[in-house]
Amino acid sequence: MKVWIDRDSCDSNLSACLSCFGELVLRGKTDRGCILDWEDDGTEDVTVYMRSEGEEHGPYVIPADQRELVAYEGWDKFVDFIPSFRRNEGVDRTEK
Repeated sequence: MKVWIDRDSCDSNLSACLSCFGELVLRGKTDRGCILDWEDDGTEDVTVYMRSEGEEHGPYVIPADQRELVAYEGWDKFVDFIPSFRRNEGVDRTEK
């Protein structure tokens, strides 16, 4: 499966994102709001293209035999950038 994700379209913090992504990797749930598109490419591997904090990242290939590891460890440990933990959280409280 190939999947295109736009993290910038979701205000969830990184913990929620990791959990949601784990569901995607383990169960193939593509009904998430951040999923721009997906394609069944006939493989058991998951190829991820990700937009985060205004930048394009990937592709990241998750081999079929590593899906559980990535789902439970979290995708943030397997990418070449450091995602921020909080995104827009509390902005309404700090803007006066």
